[in-house]
Amino acid sequence: MRLCQGKRERAIEADACASYDKNMKHIIVMSVIGASLAGCANLNFGGLSAGNAIPEAVIGASLGVASSELRPISRREGTPSVAQPVAGQSGSLGVTVASLGTPSQTGLWLKTPLVKAQQAGSVAYNRKTTRVLLIPIVGEATAGSRMSLQAFQALGAPLADLVSVEVTG
Repeated sequence: MRLCQGKRERAIEADACASYDKNMKHIIVMSVIGASLAGCANLNFGGLSAGNAIPEAVIGASLGVASSELRPISRREGTPSVAQPVAGQSGSLGVTVASLGTPSQTGLWLKTPLVKAQQAGSVAYNRKTTRVLLIPIVGEATAGSRMSLQAFQALGAPLADLVSVEVTG
């Protein structure tokens, strides 16, 4: 330990202490940020992680016709039975509030709970009608629907609004 220090030596030590303090602040801040981000890995944001993986029953299900829509047909003894899909609904299916669906999915379609099986149909808005593919989704009949970008454009409907459309099968 020195008893006598010059001004120059004290200035160098003060600069070294200030640099050390600054570096320690950075280290502490980066450690806190790293620990915070590591904690985010345990949060569930609706993605596919180990906590909410898709059940095997859903993966193995066919996408064509739901099993609840299949009806057994009568058969003679010894012949296998084949389930037939329920015929599509026809006539006016009702009015639904439609929002813009996924813009990357092209074509003229309406995903709605008003139908039980995929079928051809039409939608009307503001005295304009266009043919669309009606695709069933799960929900109450009063739940909203999602319509394709091309269908919105064909009907002349505003893209940013929720529009009431008449659905016909």
